[in-house]
Amino acid sequence: MQGIEPKFHNTLIERAKYYRYLLVESQKDTDSNYPIDIDEVSELGNLYEEYLKNKSQLEKSIKKYKECHKKAQAQLSLKIRIVRRNLRNG
Repeated sequence: MQGIEPKFHNTLIERAKYYRYLLVESQKDTDSNYPIDIDEVSELGNLYEEYLKNKSQLEKSIKKYKECHKKAQAQLSLKIRIVRRNLRNG
């Protein structure tokens, strides 16, 4: 996944798969050999919210970086033109 730390992303995906497996198994078995802990489900929700927040912050940072890069590039191009013109004339 572009821009997101792979380790964090993989951990999140693995936990989601594990919790989904637990939910599926608990529906199959009424005696429930796999009790679902509410804390685990809420932890998954918290991790997902944190993931979305980090993703949003990262997207904002990337956008700001691109804007700053374009601005710096334009300023540098102007200064290079001035220096070249002065070298030709001087």
